[in-house]
Amino acid sequence: MFFSCSKKEDIDPDFDDQDQQSEAERIMLESFTHGEFFATMKKYGDEECESSCLNSTPASWVLQESIHRFNAQFFIDLKIYNTPTDIIYAFQIKSSNNSRPFIRSINGEAINAPAYELKVPKESDWNTCDAIEERFTVSRGAGQPILIDTSYKLFGTCD
Repeated sequence: MFFSCSKKEDIDPDFDDQDQQSEAERIMLESFTHGEFFATMKKYGDEECESSCLNSTPASWVLQESIHRFNAQFFIDLKIYNTPTDIIYAFQIKSSNNSRPFIRSINGEAINAPAYELKVPKESDWNTCDAIEERFTVSRGAGQPILIDTSYKLFGTCD
């Protein structure tokens, strides 16, 4: 006796990307305090710290975005911005396939999640246009860690 099974599927090359995008968006919204405002924030390259200022509304904040690759498959999407009181680093690991990677650690601190937000209170001696430079060592579930060097010029508050 022989049995045969077959499954017919429509192949839609965008389907996985849409699923992955919605999963990435869900993680972003759940993990980051201001994730729902990222799309409305000003873009870092379009604003000058000398002439732009911010207030308590996220639409006035200036978002710097960058991608840092572990390899061809896995990468960190890093978003940096400052509020009137903090500078915020939002790390999210993403994949070019359907896997669900996680950040194992940042600077040796265990994370074990697909996203992590680091909020650093602004120091009293920080001034408008000060370049805040940080280095992060980011490890994923497997493979070599990556070093991420950042530089963000602070935006002052509007009077």
